Amino acid sequence: MGDLGNILVVNEKVSVSITDPQVMLYGEQSVADRSIVIHSGEDDLGKGGDDGSLKTGNAGSRVACGKIILKKAQKETKV
Repeated sequence: MGDLGNILVVNEKVSVSITDPQVMLYGEQSVADRSIVIHSGEDDLGKGGDDGSLKTGNAGSRVACGKIILKKAQKETKV
C-alpha cells in the first residue's frame, strides 16, 4: 500500500489508529499476510528531492516490523 503517514511518539509511548479507505483486508489488493515497518524518523513522503527520499522517505532505520494477520472470529459457545 505504501505510506500510511507518520505517527507521533511522546515519552517513548505511542497509540495510533490509522484509517485508510484504500487499504483492503480481503481480495486481490488485501494487505493480509503482508508486512508493516516502523522507521525511527519522520517520513518526508518522497518530497526530499533525493534518491533516499523516493526510496524510504529518509525515515531512518527500521525499529519495528510485523506481519498483518487477520484473526478469525471465535464462535460463541453457550454454557
